Amino acid sequence: MTDRPWAYSAFPVRVGAIVRLSPGFVRVTLTGDALRHFAPWGVDQRIKLVLPLPGGGTADFGLLDEPTPHPSHWYARWRALPEAERNVLRTYTPAAIRAHDGEIDVDLVIHQPPGPASRWALTARPGDELVITGPDARAGYTGYGIRWTPGEARRTLLIGDETAFPAIRNILTTLPGDVHATVLLETAEPADDLVSDVAGDDHTIHALVRTGVHGHALESAARAWADREAEGARLLGDGFYAWLAGESGAVTRIRQHLTRGHGIAKDRISFLGYWKLGGALVD
Repeated sequence: MTDRPWAYSAFPVRVGAIVRLSPGFVRVTLTGDALRHFAPWGVDQRIKLVLPLPGGGTADFGLLDEPTPHPSHWYARWRALPEAERNVLRTYTPAAIRAHDGEIDVDLVIHQPPGPASRWALTARPGDELVITGPDARAGYTGYGIRWTPGEARRTLLIGDETAFPAIRNILTTLPGDVHATVLLETAEPADDLVSDVAGDDHTIHALVRTGVHGHALESAARAWADREAEGARLLGDGFYAWLAGESGAVTRIRQHLTRGHGIAKDRISFLGYWKLGGALVD
């Protein structure tokens, strides 16, 4: 183990392969020798894609210094650049990590109308270069960027739209055999359900097709589920844990219903606003 100034490092990578998984998902496999130091923590681990500039390449804002500086340093320099001269940053969860092969897969949702990440995913080609930031195995395990913390819970609730599918899929594949998950999914297109095939018979999956405002189907299903479960007081205590991710407003309202409406302790719920209606939540 070597000293690192913080839990993440920057990894120069290139596009190794691109696969259209479904109408709404593109899988980009990123490769690079530096990824052999990438920490394969899995579950809902967050990474950041530093998308190439329109003409290719990464602006000089200190990110590629060795060792990678703390984000308070490189991010401030990035913010100081003119908007047209700085790389777009977007946060994702790896769909798969093969550090020993120097590879990771990232599944990108193709939004309509497409934003910067969707446009990049649709136009990227093998050999294109970019940078990602993510956990570095040389720093040891820190858990930075992971919000999946169920403790000893044996009943879990997973809720998410398409942006949360890679994390939900990862979580389901790591659950012990004595843990039951109820999963509420919302998609615009049934073919974009990349989760149900890994659930098996041990978990309960409800795949909802979006017919109106983004997140409304999830909210309705979550309220109905919680109201039914509350009749038996099965939502209280350390035996239950919920993980919610997707559109910021929707997951916030679902969390409020669980906490205010049913008295679930806030520390038994992890919720992540991956994006918000009208644009990206954060850079």
